[in-house]
Amino acid sequence: MTKTIDKKTDLILNQKPIWKGLLYLSFPVFLVNILKTLHDIVDGIFLGRFPGDYINESGELVSIATAMQSAVSLTWPIFFVFISFGMGLSVAGNALVGQYVGKGDLVNAKKFANNTLFIAIALGVIFNVFVFIFAPQILSTVADNDTVYGYAITYLRIRSFELPILFLSFAFQAIRRATGDTLTPVIISAGGLLLNIVLTPILVLHYEMGIQGAAIATVVAQVILIPAMIYYLIKPKTGISVKFKINQLNMIVVKDIFHIGIPASLGQSIQAIGFVILNFLIFSYGQEVSAAFYIGNRINSLIMFPVSAVSTIVAIYIAQNVGAGNVQRAKSTVRQGMTLGVIMMAIGVAIILPFREPIVRIFSEDQDAIKHAATYTLYVGLGLPLMALFQTYLNTFQGSGETKYSFVLAIVRLWLFRLPFVLFAMYVLKSGPEGIWYSMLLSNVLAAFLGAYLYSKVKFIPKTREVI
Repeated sequence: MTKTIDKKTDLILNQKPIWKGLLYLSFPVFLVNILKTLHDIVDGIFLGRFPGDYINESGELVSIATAMQSAVSLTWPIFFVFISFGMGLSVAGNALVGQYVGKGDLVNAKKFANNTLFIAIALGVIFNVFVFIFAPQILSTVADNDTVYGYAITYLRIRSFELPILFLSFAFQAIRRATGDTLTPVIISAGGLLLNIVLTPILVLHYEMGIQGAAIATVVAQVILIPAMIYYLIKPKTGISVKFKINQLNMIVVKDIFHIGIPASLGQSIQAIGFVILNFLIFSYGQEVSAAFYIGNRINSLIMFPVSAVSTIVAIYIAQNVGAGNVQRAKSTVRQGMTLGVIMMAIGVAIILPFREPIVRIFSEDQDAIKHAATYTLYVGLGLPLMALFQTYLNTFQGSGETKYSFVLAIVRLWLFRLPFVLFAMYVLKSGPEGIWYSMLLSNVLAAFLGAYLYSKVKFIPKTREVI
């Protein structure tokens, strides 16, 4: 291994205290999460400032801005169904490449990195074509408002061209992070996000392109990243390099990647389908409530991003330590990562919740949307410390290669806890939108207990083997 890999690997495998290493390596990820959140906030703010009104099917005067925000809210879970497969491959690449790096077997680490890239690019192109062609049929199942439906089709079709690039990006990040390099992916992602942030107000408001401009800004910013990602994959300054040659494709390796990646992908995609249904139920209360859900999620992401960064590094620590046979250090990483996450969440909630209504007003001028968003932010914010446990458990299962447990945790939280609670609140208790928010909080509580139970079954056994 090179000197830099030795240094990062030594930090992950040997140095104490673990929590300092987690914070050190998570800082670049933390920064890019800030930019991602800022990008989402910028989209929400400028779409919320788009001028004009229209008369809906009920003869009411409704804000175009609110309709656009509602369309994005409806579209995101559907888009996530497809990108979840790329994220699942990223999980597999991170776990397997990381375990080989921890073991000191860079030859097989490169083989798994190469094949992760091949699979990611192929799936990204296939999904791009599918989503573009079938966007109207897909969205017809979740939108019953013609204006919102039209905006959603436009947004989803444009964003479909982002899928091949996103899949390449997921594979790139998994490969680099598996070796302990959390900085290079951040630098590249930051450039794209900053360009996106600059382009969004120009296209959305200056050229009055609205939701179409927001989607185009995102795709253009992603396209700009392609040369940099390819360069650092072929000629990295440190770590493993890859070759874009078809003779590198190995069906044994592909099988191992799918063995780890499919449960993670299915867990996230089935979860995303559940969120499509959840969005449909929320939209049944009107587009103001749907826009409130969109706005509240953007605000809550401000609190989530530090924990997401730390939990990402927890997965890397676990992958390398499992590969090296350091089971006790892997378990200690889980405990310290969880403690950091809960503390961060508690601090974030204490800062955001008292000022939630003024923050909501940054996103919207619609008084009904503001009222619902402030209530939603309160309910979900109270349960965010539990999300730190949820995130840590998920990344523990993924880093150890036990993705069947991440599948169970993700599916049960949404399909057995959240959606039944929401339906009960809506149709039995008839508690209105507040019942949905309360159901989401309750599902997070139960998911934390389920995560603890599943964690007790993890054995931290390496998933590595010799590949010819």
